[in-house]
Amino acid sequence: MKKMVGVIAGTPVDTQMGVDFLLENKVKSSGYPISKNAKEQSKLQLLSKESLYKKVVKTIKQAKIEGVKSIFLYCNSLSAAIDIEKISKETDVSIITPFAAYTDFGIDYSSLLVLGANGQSCAKIESILEENNDNIKIWSISALPLVEEIETGKKDSVIFEYLNLDFILKWAESNGIEGIVLGCTHLPYISKLFREETTIPILDPAEKMLEKILEVYV
Repeated sequence: MKKMVGVIAGTPVDTQMGVDFLLENKVKSSGYPISKNAKEQSKLQLLSKESLYKKVVKTIKQAKIEGVKSIFLYCNSLSAAIDIEKISKETDVSIITPFAAYTDFGIDYSSLLVLGANGQSCAKIESILEENNDNIKIWSISALPLVEEIETGKKDSVIFEYLNLDFILKWAESNGIEGIVLGCTHLPYISKLFREETTIPILDPAEKMLEKILEVYV
């Protein structure tokens, strides 16, 4: 019998995105959001670290009772805000985060634009990229308003036009950026449109996360 994977993310929206992603890849999963919306999520991560830690531990313990054997932490900013190793040991559960992918991105690219939900997430991603490439050039954008627009369920084309995202893509092209990192798990929602509007590779860590989860999903 295959194991159940628990998807933990910041809001019900990105939690469901993580569940859908795993189900599309034939991985049985169940979702456990930490917050009601992106604003609450960001506030909890930035201002209430101890409460966040306890909430994640409690959520994982409940997920274990429901049959979950490993955790797919489908949220960059949440991953950056908590001590993953400590929580994994305390709950005795394998936890897969988006950060495993950034090591490869740092090795493969010399200039990147990081799009994240908040500065904390961007800073963590930057540190991983720089650890693996001393000479890498990194631009980062903290894009919580973009995340909030995605939460509303508006069409990707409406969001793209409303937030003038074509300006960001043109700016990236003019500065010779080699790749755009989706540093928030909400952002695959608009990745298809991004790929249509620019020749710059769009880098999504979800594929690397899937590889890791399949190693323990038997």
